[in-house]
Amino acid sequence: MSERILIVDDEPAITSALNYYFIQAGYQTLLAYTGNEALEKLSLDPDLVILDIMLPDIDGYQICQHIREQPQYTPILMLTAKDTLQEKVLGLDLGADAYLTKPYQLPELLAQVRALLRLVKQQERLQLACGPIELWVDEGIVRCAGKELALTTTEFELLSLLMQRQGRVLGRETLLRTIWGYEGCHANTRTIDTHIQRLRTKIEADPKNPKLLLTIRGFGYRLVCPDEQ
Repeated sequence: MSERILIVDDEPAITSALNYYFIQAGYQTLLAYTGNEALEKLSLDPDLVILDIMLPDIDGYQICQHIREQPQYTPILMLTAKDTLQEKVLGLDLGADAYLTKPYQLPELLAQVRALLRLVKQQERLQLACGPIELWVDEGIVRCAGKELALTTTEFELLSLLMQRQGRVLGRETLLRTIWGYEGCHANTRTIDTHIQRLRTKIEADPKNPKLLLTIRGFGYRLVCPDEQ
């Protein structure tokens, strides 16, 4: 599945042009014309955010701060007419990964996006850890309290996703979309529950009284480290 880019800009002509350009380049896109709309679209887990600063309600600086307060790391590319040194420094200090000013060249913008997404993929290959659980993405290895676990491919992908976003509540629909993809619509929310139960038998000391993989009633699941509880 191709990466998903959230484009935040209040100028329809710019948003439309970027939308067309990135779709042609093979990406999926989400569009937001206001700060509040951008905050709503963030719940759809974009892989990267292209963010204007001057918006009609919440400015891009505030949105950048909000994104950086979340457990999940999402790269941010600020694309704005604000071009003073002070404004660039502020944007980068607040958490933006890159800063381009308008007018810009589309090939340079696309190259910046590719570079940021490449860095994220490199980070994902690093070892993940949560309490007694250690997971190596590239090697497909999981250890719990030093003991290597035998997981199915789906269980591994599910645990990897939960560990990458540890501390964050993930809805069943989000898990279905991310693990099975839209083509996996034959799976249902009961499928998620079944895999969670199987996963608990392998990572929890007492699967009936889970301390790591928690159920958030009416929504989904949350993986927490012992020091977060």
